[in-house]
Amino acid sequence: MKNLKSYALGFLVVVTVGCSKEKEPTYLKEELVNLAPAEGTDKIDVVLARDINDAVPCADYGEGCLSAHRFRTRGLNFIAVEFETPAHAETAAKKIYAWTSRNWLLDDVDGEPLLERWAAEHLKAKSFNPQKKTKEGFAETPAESAPASKASVP
Repeated sequence: MKNLKSYALGFLVVVTVGCSKEKEPTYLKEELVNLAPAEGTDKIDVVLARDINDAVPCADYGEGCLSAHRFRTRGLNFIAVEFETPAHAETAAKKIYAWTSRNWLLDDVDGEPLLERWAAEHLKAKSFNPQKKTKEGFAETPAESAPASKASVP
């Protein structure tokens, strides 16, 4: 009977350790903001809602959304949406061709080359636009991917 209890306890330990999953790394809002420079054109500024109707509703982004914020950098606005997990952020990003950085979805970044490069450089963000090609972590704009002009070749 004592051996049976030992085997049961050993089995329980193996199952508990084997089934435990390491938590995916996430950013808090302060950690995300601190990834960007503290000064200069690349710093992040929080853009406050003018009134209740100007706030970004979390319901627009789906399951797992915790909060949504408006930010400004390089003179351009974007929306950063915090999710419970990186998987929630990626699921939502695939639906709207957004960018993600861990558990954050970055909306209104896709199609803005300055923001795309900034997000890739400072936030290590990735695009979920299937038509977007990335080169060494930076989004390639049409001008960057175009062949050189024959007029400019010596």
